[in-house]
Amino acid sequence: MLPQKTVRFEEYAACAGPYCEPWRTALGVLLIAGIYAGGGYLLGIFVIYIAESIQIGAGYVLVFEMALGSTPRAVLISLLLIALILPGLWLVLKFLHHRSVLSLIAPTGKVHWNHYLRAVIFVLVFSAITSLPVYFNAEFTQQLSLAEWLPWLAPALLMLFLQTTTEELVFRGYLMQQLAAHFHSRWIWWVLPAVIFGAIHYSPLHGENSWLVVGATILTGLILGDITARFGDLSIAMGLHFANNLTVILLLGVPGQISGLSLFLHDFNIQDADAMRIGILSSTGLMLAVYFVFLLVMRGRR
Repeated sequence: MLPQKTVRFEEYAACAGPYCEPWRTALGVLLIAGIYAGGGYLLGIFVIYIAESIQIGAGYVLVFEMALGSTPRAVLISLLLIALILPGLWLVLKFLHHRSVLSLIAPTGKVHWNHYLRAVIFVLVFSAITSLPVYFNAEFTQQLSLAEWLPWLAPALLMLFLQTTTEELVFRGYLMQQLAAHFHSRWIWWVLPAVIFGAIHYSPLHGENSWLVVGATILTGLILGDITARFGDLSIAMGLHFANNLTVILLLGVPGQISGLSLFLHDFNIQDADAMRIGILSSTGLMLAVYFVFLLVMRGRR
């Protein structure tokens, strides 16, 4: 059951308007990437300057922390960097495509918060249930005490919301809408955004499992894209993405993977290739199982 151009999705893709030519989309992607890279560079220089003005060497310590995501402040800055895509996205939509950022969400321009919250609750409950074996076998350690973790919670939730919303606006919003408005083939409007989404998650820190992580992320992009196509808006994908990142970044993280804000950590080393491979394949299998249940439910409603 591959995604089709349903009436809902046709209405969603129509939000791209008349300025959906491939050259505009390609130029838009380049401009968004360029503005993001420039903004990230300037922010990095600014942060290093401020840190160095407080203490010599502190700026470069912060850069090292950000590379590993090993401290709470490093995680917050890393999440904020992703949100820097938003200014470029806004400029491209306004001056190149002559439409608003809200048109990326739904034909109504509004988030369906009930769908968003249901998606968040579903992922959190599902994650809690599937993590029970980890809890019972004590395959985790508490990295931060509640007293250390709670003061960071509010800004972390805000940064997570901005980061996940930004990624959904770009990949399941901008790219899917622009491509679907011009191309009929799902290989272009569904698969291509997912492949790009997976590619940007490549990291040499994952060692020999780097491409396995990319593959799992591409699969995640395909699932989120399919859900967006079926419902004709971005609300559910935004909620699922937010809850997933909340789980793996704030609650039960993997050492060395933006884990500086995780309350608990899995008891294995990221350099342990076999353990990482088993973890990736297990989480991918669970994700696929939930996805197929979703498809069965959708088929029963038709």
